[in-house]
Amino acid sequence: MLGLQNVKITPKMLRLVCEIDEFKGAWAAMENHTTSLQLLGEVSSFGRNFKEIAASWQDQPLDVELLCRLHAVFTGARQVSIFKENSAPLEIKNGDDVIGVLGTASPAEVRKLMPRLMEWASGAFEKDDLHPLFVIAIFTATFLQFSPFDKGNQKLARLLIILLMFKEGYSYAPYSTLDSLLQENAEDYYKALKHTQESLAKGKIDWDVWLEFFFKVLKAQKDKLKERVERGSAEILDMSELSTKVLKLFDKHDRLSMKDIERLTRGKRSTLKLRLAELVDNGYIMRHGQARATWYSKV
Repeated sequence: MLGLQNVKITPKMLRLVCEIDEFKGAWAAMENHTTSLQLLGEVSSFGRNFKEIAASWQDQPLDVELLCRLHAVFTGARQVSIFKENSAPLEIKNGDDVIGVLGTASPAEVRKLMPRLMEWASGAFEKDDLHPLFVIAIFTATFLQFSPFDKGNQKLARLLIILLMFKEGYSYAPYSTLDSLLQENAEDYYKALKHTQESLAKGKIDWDVWLEFFFKVLKAQKDKLKERVERGSAEILDMSELSTKVLKLFDKHDRLSMKDIERLTRGKRSTLKLRLAELVDNGYIMRHGQARATWYSKV
């Protein structure tokens, strides 16, 4: 089904994976920067509590049940999701523009093949014969080709990449979204998936184009995060103690009024007004409402 015998590890792939793994190792030494990341609002588009959510799923077996539960959680469904009832193409977009359309598996194929894909991925992670990033890459492309749900398949695929990386020890993954990177590289994203799908249709799947694209995106993800950490660290060092205290309040509160901030920080109103204005101007928080109805939220 997956044509793993056709996976070729090129020097370019190896360099990309090694660089990503170097950052994985370095992250442990940069744990003190995660506070800076939280203060700067650099979290996954799935929500600022993604890491806590991911941690709760970390030890769950990778199976169809987990997949359907995750889909329900991140699409806001009230009950566990079920596989699609109708076939629909996969639209690759750049903003609102559709740049390409790919065929997907039929509902009958999904019911037959998704359990096999989940079983393969779970076994591959356990056996450790194939580098986990290769497993995640192949799993993602195959999942997108199946597109097992009526909606939200690409969003769930991005979530699964982050979750699987997190499960495999890439603990930095929840702090940097893939959404903007895939948006910026939408054309290459479509071409890589199309190439893989067309080679499969010819009877000999070629993973090279997709694997190189996937690893380039993961490298860009870690580069973006590294830059954000380094810049954020300097910004936090220069930030006043009161400003830092205010920002930390938003780890536990979605919105705060001036009265709330005064009470929680015990700061002077005049000084807080200055610090809040600076935080708004520098893009850390947002101001809503006017006069006494003013309240603040994290960006």
